[in-house]
Amino acid sequence: PMDTVRLSVVNGRIVAEGEAPDTWIDRARAAARQLSVGGPEFDISKVRDVSPDARAAEHWQYYVSRLEAQPGIIVAQQAARGGHFYISGLRDPLAADPQALLSGTKVDPARVHSQWQFYQSLDPKFVVKRLTASLSPPKSVRLSIVQGRIVVAGEAPAGWISRAQAAADQLSADGVVLDVSQLRELNLAELNHLREAIQTTDIFFSSGRVVPGPEQTPVLDRLADQLKEFAENARKAGVTARFMLTGHSDTTGRETANASISAARAETVRALLNKRGVAPDLLLVRGAGTFEPAVPENENSPTGNSTNRRVSVTVNLE
Repeated sequence: PMDTVRLSVVNGRIVAEGEAPDTWIDRARAAARQLSVGGPEFDISKVRDVSPDARAAEHWQYYVSRLEAQPGIIVAQQAARGGHFYISGLRDPLAADPQALLSGTKVDPARVHSQWQFYQSLDPKFVVKRLTASLSPPKSVRLSIVQGRIVVAGEAPAGWISRAQAAADQLSADGVVLDVSQLRELNLAELNHLREAIQTTDIFFSSGRVVPGPEQTPVLDRLADQLKEFAENARKAGVTARFMLTGHSDTTGRETANASISAARAETVRALLNKRGVAPDLLLVRGAGTFEPAVPENENSPTGNSTNRRVSVTVNLE
């Protein structure tokens, strides 16, 4: 035997262990057949074939095993011919990349010919990823996998819960359990109440001024707190709040000047709210000039109506 092969006697059997090329293994098999007629058993099952072809086949089978262990990959056929390797099957787009799995297998990628057909795996991990992409759950909702079931828990608007229930009905036909029993409908009453409070708040200005007086500071403080609270509650409900700040003016002076001053008032209020912690991307501004008065203007008044010198707030949900 070669230096890499060890012979021993185990329970009356001759056992060969180690590594050898296929030529030596063929000779050992012939000897085992001769000994089988009246002689002791010669067991060469523990001798590993280290010939180049055998090594390549071993590496290939290791790669195939890695593929078969991957969720979302189904190996249908695989073969080795003429020094090349062929494999085909089904692969979920979310599954591991078969090409990347070649790394560390010692299989030459240039000799591998693959053909993968698209399919969608029902593996819970993949289903959760697809549900997250299609349903866009609000931050108040959590999807988890519990003993092979997909569990949805938290608070969400009624419309989102209906969509989740429809998805659960569809998945049940494929044997996938989407448990939505732990979903609770988000209470929007508080959100609507806060929306009304915001939209009935105005910031007032003196004639010709674009900066509100000190008496408006408490109003701005309260409004900033309300906007931040509303934005946070809206995020929990799975929607984004935007606040339109509309500047207004009275009819004193030229219309072009009134349009400019109304826009400047809105910009000032945005800066003051931003200074109080309201995210700037939530605040939109526009100037309405004299076209959207809160009350009719008195044409005989030299100073205009102070109620119309204001910035109003409109809440929009996206």
